[in-house]
Amino acid sequence: MEKRHFQRVNFLQPVQVCCRGQVSETHCLDISLKGILLARPAEADWQHGDELQITLALSELESIDMHCTLVHSHDDVVGCECTSLDLDSMTALRRLLELNLQDPEEVHRELSELVKV
Repeated sequence: MEKRHFQRVNFLQPVQVCCRGQVSETHCLDISLKGILLARPAEADWQHGDELQITLALSELESIDMHCTLVHSHDDVVGCECTSLDLDSMTALRRLLELNLQDPEEVHRELSELVKV
């Protein structure tokens, strides 16, 4: 079994994805500090290497806005690697992970891994 450096949290929520100027609605399946797994919308013609801007609304006032690269796809699922987050989105993502991981301290270890690069 593979050991991931960044814990995933199952988080089935609607997201908006912008790719090459086209906006699609789909669902987040899981999320981590390093990326997001999405259901592929039927109309999406996304390809490996595409840049995606993903918005996951947590409330009317708070969202996670990720700039990602599509790194793999399988059937109706696409995996995206996060390339950048603004500070508000990082704070919201950190809080979401802390609330949903069995060990909230794991998030601090993962954040340390990100800044080592």
